Amino acid sequence: MPTEFILIPIAGMATGTIFMFGIYKLITKWMELRHRPAVGGVSAEELQDLRDDVALLRDMPDRVAELEERLDFTERLLAQARRERSELNPGGAPHA
Repeated sequence: MPTEFILIPIAGMATGTIFMFGIYKLITKWMELRHRPAVGGVSAEELQDLRDDVALLRDMPDRVAELEERLDFTERLLAQARRERSELNPGGAPHA
């Protein structure tokens, strides 16, 4: 009789362990599938980063055009300043 009382809890624990192992495998498989990278090996976060970079690159031509305009304006100001300086000092002698 005492042997039966020992085997029943051991069999119950073994059954519970096997059941829990199955649940563990199902949960890990579900997590792997859920967090698997998107098609092409790119995760959703990487895809969003790439979209942000593309948006920044699309703005670049406008920014470059604005910088070109500023550079042209600066060159005109420098040329005008040189002209005025040469008109004020026709001999080429430096000012003191």
